[in-house]
Amino acid sequence: MPRAHAFARAAVSLLAVAALPAAAAEAGTGDADAASQQPAAPEEDAGTADDIIVTAPQVNRGSVDIPQAPVAVLDEDEILSIGASSLVELLEELAPQTGSGRGRGSGGRPAILVNGQRVSGFRELRNYPPEALARVEVLPEEAAIRFGFRPDQRVINFILKERYASKGIELEYGVPGGGGYHTSEIEASVLSINGPNRLNLAVEAEDSSLLTEGERGVSSYGFDPVFGDLNPADYRSLVADTRDLTLNGAWTRGFGENGTGGSLTVNGTITRSDSLSLNGPDTALLTDASGGAAQRTLLSEALGRGARVRDSRSAGFELGTTYNKGVGDWDLTVTGRWVHDDTVSRSTAATDVSALQAAVLAGQVGIGAPVDDLLAFVPDQRSNASFSNTEDATSLATLTGRPLWLPAGQMAVTLQAGFDWSNIDSRSSDNPGLATDLTRGDANAGFTLGVPLTSRRDNVLAAVGDITLDLSGGFNRLSDFGTLYNWSAGLNWSPLDDLNLQVSHIYTERAPSLTQLGAPLLVTSGVTIFDIATGQTVLVDLVTGGNPDLVAEKQRDWKIGATYDLPFLRRSNLIVEYYDESSTDVSSGFPALTPSIENAFPGRVLRDADGNLVGIDQRPVTYAQQDGRRLRYGIDISDRISAGEDGEERGRGGGAPGFAPGGRGGGHWGLALYHTVRFEQTVRIADGTPVLDLLEGESLTATPVARHELELSGRVFYKGFGARLSGDYLGGASIANTGGSGSSLGFAPIATFDLRLFADLEQQEALIEAVPFFKGSRVSLSVDNIFDAQQRVTDADGTVPVN
Repeated sequence: MPRAHAFARAAVSLLAVAALPAAAAEAGTGDADAASQQPAAPEEDAGTADDIIVTAPQVNRGSVDIPQAPVAVLDEDEILSIGASSLVELLEELAPQTGSGRGRGSGGRPAILVNGQRVSGFRELRNYPPEALARVEVLPEEAAIRFGFRPDQRVINFILKERYASKGIELEYGVPGGGGYHTSEIEASVLSINGPNRLNLAVEAEDSSLLTEGERGVSSYGFDPVFGDLNPADYRSLVADTRDLTLNGAWTRGFGENGTGGSLTVNGTITRSDSLSLNGPDTALLTDASGGAAQRTLLSEALGRGARVRDSRSAGFELGTTYNKGVGDWDLTVTGRWVHDDTVSRSTAATDVSALQAAVLAGQVGIGAPVDDLLAFVPDQRSNASFSNTEDATSLATLTGRPLWLPAGQMAVTLQAGFDWSNIDSRSSDNPGLATDLTRGDANAGFTLGVPLTSRRDNVLAAVGDITLDLSGGFNRLSDFGTLYNWSAGLNWSPLDDLNLQVSHIYTERAPSLTQLGAPLLVTSGVTIFDIATGQTVLVDLVTGGNPDLVAEKQRDWKIGATYDLPFLRRSNLIVEYYDESSTDVSSGFPALTPSIENAFPGRVLRDADGNLVGIDQRPVTYAQQDGRRLRYGIDISDRISAGEDGEERGRGGGAPGFAPGGRGGGHWGLALYHTVRFEQTVRIADGTPVLDLLEGESLTATPVARHELELSGRVFYKGFGARLSGDYLGGASIANTGGSGSSLGFAPIATFDLRLFADLEQQEALIEAVPFFKGSRVSLSVDNIFDAQQRVTDADGTVPVN
């Protein structure tokens, strides 16, 4: 198996503040926001006893008014203490807090708000530097439906500074500990924020060089070269040679005074990606008339016969727009996006060596002859090309408001409607009569109601606390599949100011993807597969394509959660979330070929008379039912580090000695630790078949499901110098051999740690005085997988299989 060598990256970021007065004005944004929460001092003649005074909770600029407590809130100092150079990197650093514990949708990016409003996509602000942020709010999944997002993802609200301007350039270089290849990146950007008006332009280029199996001392071929043949591992890549170029621009215009008349955002992105990989040489297992056999590698530098290659080139663009405007007492947001991509791939096809085998049997050439003599009986290499064009267009109108007063407060209403369109057009020169042209239209609409039931503020069953009921419903009308429905119900209870409890139920119907339904039938020969049943690595024919018999999946999920703000340090909270998820008629790619799967799909597996695996039909399948139960809990704490100066007291909790509001002279530290434990992960392939327990040796993929998982994120920042340590732990698991003649596979536990060191040169006054060029710059060194941890997979004899 390839080794997971530690990877070191060095980065230099230069951030030149182009508008010093504007930046200076924002330097106190965090304090200003904090001050805005304090009640104003009453005027001397504020009124008489007969006056009616209406009070309402103060909401920070850009924050959202929802009953759910945030998972985390980061102010300007804490954001800068992370040391990220872009919002993309900031999201990566905050993954433990922003990741959803749900089994569905938890692998993607959280839903994005900017100043409490929806945007067309993350590309609108992906190149913003973290210095442009005044605050970041991470909201739980229950908040997603109030903004028209899916209910299975967290929401992150980026609150921008009112005034900010910068010009920046970032350089990054990386190399693994084992050498062999490198990565490099350069990015230049310009950003201007002037109240509701924003402009951002950025260009980014990335490059990664080629790495072969031979350079790592591994091989997926399972044999050593003979008779002076070249090593096939030197001609098969582990890492492709890639180049990526991205141009991005976003412009926002506010209407009316300070944007009170609404705003319009237009953003565009142009991308180009190139990739070159080596798929290894042609090989032939030759047998002569006397029964002698040899595995030969058909490579010859003299004859110009090299490895099979795959050369892919992709070009595309994305256009997006967002329009926000107040309509009476309602807020209207209209978003649209169009994504286009063209991909061309040229691959060297596998060569037919049957004529060579026939010549060996006839005695025309020996199995030990020089490769150049063998190639006289082998046809020239040929190439095939595939072409793919994808189009995706989405539009959505969202209307939010509070139209009705109830005894416990105002009812929150969200209405939304939209239409999405997608098309996939692909063809291949290897199959000239076969082309794919798939189109799907999706008309969708939905609503959300937030109904306050009790309220301490309005003295409606105040002893109970604050209780809010969230209800949602909607449908999707797919042009190629029919109508799908979804609904959810959730109860949010806050019995104390620092304690928030949630329970929710989600019902969703989902259609198979376009390619799962309609991809063309293809047969690929000579694919390497590890056959668990026999314990052998074999070459097989794979059948791929779509399955038009797939049906709609029905998902039913429960979540019970609690968030408690601990009464110490500046920010500390405990989160506990329990998930119970069940699905029926699940569309999935064909699973890993275990004996249980082979028994469930006997018509999909082909073996010869001796029981050797020779073919697999890997078109998508439908599972009758999947069930999962898991618990995710964790703690997220942080505080400021005093530099010794006297600081004002914090608003909550006294903290520990030596910790006080920081600023330029001090620093910040933080720690987040989350643990996920799975109690159940099962699947029933079809009605009447046994239930497969994925926690006890069964598996649907080449990697089994682990019962335990840990996520760690720790950081410290002091006087301009910072360090961040992140870690992930995955418990041990196995794929059992149930009834086959092979052996089980054991996956050992694995823990990986990444380290990031950085220095904010802006705070090094002596250096800035000596070299003014470094003003507004940051340098960093990152080491990924610092202990060179590897996922070790062995069979019952302790042997590592080839694949």
